[in-house]
Amino acid sequence: MWGWGAAVVLGLVLATPACEASPLGAVVTLEPLDHGGTQEVMAHTSVLVPEPCPSRLEVACEGTDCNTHVTSDPISGQYPSPGWCLWQWQSVVPFRHTSRQILGSTDVVLSSWADLSVRPDNQKVNQPPTAALLPPLRVSVNCFQKFNLSVKDLDGDRVRCRYGNAEREECQICSRHEFLQLDEISCVLVYNGLGETGQYIVELMVEDFLNDTNGENRALSSIPLQLSLTVGEAASCQALPKFTERTPAGGAQFTVLPYDEVDFTVEALPPSGRVSEIAIVGPPGLFASALERGEPGSLASVNTAWLRSPNELPRLLPVCFTANTQSLQSEIRCVWIKQKPVDSLPRGTVLLCGSAEMNFSFPISAVPGLPLSDLRLNDPSCPVSHNDTHVTGRVSLAGCGTKAAHSGSELVYTNTLRTPPPAQPISRLPSLELQLSCRFPAARVQGPRYRMGPVDAEETFGRPGFWMEFHRPGTGPFASETQDPLRRNALDLHLFSDTRLARAELKVSSCVESPTADFKKTYPLVQGGCVTGSSVQKKDTRRDTVKIYRIDLNSVVTQKNTMYVECAVLLCIAVLPSQKCPDECRSSGTRSLVSSVSTHTHRIRSGAVYVGDGKAPTTAAKTTTKTTTKSRAPERSFLVTGVALGVVRMLLQTLLL
Repeated sequence: MWGWGAAVVLGLVLATPACEASPLGAVVTLEPLDHGGTQEVMAHTSVLVPEPCPSRLEVACEGTDCNTHVTSDPISGQYPSPGWCLWQWQSVVPFRHTSRQILGSTDVVLSSWADLSVRPDNQKVNQPPTAALLPPLRVSVNCFQKFNLSVKDLDGDRVRCRYGNAEREECQICSRHEFLQLDEISCVLVYNGLGETGQYIVELMVEDFLNDTNGENRALSSIPLQLSLTVGEAASCQALPKFTERTPAGGAQFTVLPYDEVDFTVEALPPSGRVSEIAIVGPPGLFASALERGEPGSLASVNTAWLRSPNELPRLLPVCFTANTQSLQSEIRCVWIKQKPVDSLPRGTVLLCGSAEMNFSFPISAVPGLPLSDLRLNDPSCPVSHNDTHVTGRVSLAGCGTKAAHSGSELVYTNTLRTPPPAQPISRLPSLELQLSCRFPAARVQGPRYRMGPVDAEETFGRPGFWMEFHRPGTGPFASETQDPLRRNALDLHLFSDTRLARAELKVSSCVESPTADFKKTYPLVQGGCVTGSSVQKKDTRRDTVKIYRIDLNSVVTQKNTMYVECAVLLCIAVLPSQKCPDECRSSGTRSLVSSVSTHTHRIRSGAVYVGDGKAPTTAAKTTTKTTTKSRAPERSFLVTGVALGVVRMLLQTLLL
């Protein structure tokens, strides 16, 4: 029996009733840290937050080495109404840890424990299972439906699912519903069609067990998986959308090396009506095209892609999707992306990167017994040479199966040197799978195929300034564009950037108003890029680096006729001149494959703005606050060429000369 003294299990509990502030789904993936003797784990958390989604500045990680994953095109969905968005973060937490996250109006409490002792079978620390986060489940009161809970385990252990236990503080609501049956062994949730209309929360725990238990059936680790189920009115059970043959099968796995791309199409056909959305939940950096559909009853499709750039994500990454109509939902499928480890370059390797080719060599003595005559590049017709002492090769950057991808501000060329798989399942011959990579700053790349401006945020934008001004409608630098004689009791908030870069766009993530300078109590004006109600209007301007919002003074809360405003802003440039940066308003419901680079998020505050009982503001209202201070939770910049992005940390061991 092994020791259970150092344990970490992550359980998800909710502090409020499901109808008020529960997530629409949540999952945590645990990874033991590599350094021995640690009492910490890396916790990767994903939560489906119901609308209105929080702004970026409202999400504050806990723990050390914390990173909130933010992309320019966040994952979101329409159903159940009013919609949802996906928030993901990772942090190093102690082996016993409880944290609380407030995501907009959603309250999430994380309570954790899990075993960190060494497994008896392979003398390694156990790898907890991975569970896929499903899009919100939707059924009708009269239709039987089965949901396969997609789970995997890197150690090959048996994985089981069970309901959370209230006595162990693994759940908050801890309710079980008679119309749901859970097959714990196969991890299948079955809805029998007898539920009443409403929204329900299902809190599960996913656990792994040794295949050879010697009579002991103790879980090695346990992670939370929370799902939401919305039961709608009766509908035709035969009218559920169906996936076509182009759509990957459930459980399909894509194995990727660094800079490999996963690209597939999700295609659904409704027997009647029209597919309203194809909801997709996946890892940071996942991109999906806008929904393509025709007339009612016609095909609907979305192209989905993910590029393995250097990252700190788990080795197993699920992508789950479903097709929704206004009242019905197709089956839910999940596919898996496995990030395959690559061999380190053998000791003594030399890799020379030229403008048209890469040249490599490494000593044979570094990989004794390697079948040298079997070594192949991506294109087997490209020769790999060897003599008595070294293996050498010359790899064309435009041939030999070499792939090119953009990563941040660099263009990366990759090829793989490998031995073919052995003819027999068990072989004593050493094998090799070696990644060869050359990385070039984008500014150095020549030729029409890869011509682009530098995309590093610091190099591209420098230190831009941002400021705000307040003007009555029809006054100020945009008087001709803001005239409105009927809006006398209004104030226009102008946001500016002084960047001189062509095609730069100013994006506004959020703005809040406060009656006091300490901002202890705030009232949203802009949230998630969208105005918060009829009391705030966004005004069109002819300049991409200016944003104007009209505020109804009857709606603001002041103290002694004074208010203060704080906004979160950033600059963005689309890589291709024909494109614009993604729409900052998340409620637009659209997704695009726009390649862009952006600055960190900046926060700017006004001074005191005196509105004088709703009359014209005094000169104090024209507060100019110019700043280059980064926000407390800076956004990471990501770049994609084609359809995918995601850069966190370089994993490859390459030599660039």
